[in-house]
Amino acid sequence: MRSRAGTSGISEHGGFDVHFLDCGLVDVLADGWHLRELDTFEEGEMPRHLWRITQSLPR
Repeated sequence: MRSRAGTSGISEHGGFDVHFLDCGLVDVLADGWHLRELDTFEEGEMPRHLWRITQSLPR
């Protein structure tokens, strides 16, 4: 994986731009949403702990 010039925390891996978010930022971005599902998993060559998050807006 290599960092992209002029970007903050965004890297290129396998032709895709990736940005890894920490728990604090995920919580800030999720404010006002209902958490429906959160799955943790690892994927690909890089040993990264990833989250798949399903949310919905309150009605």
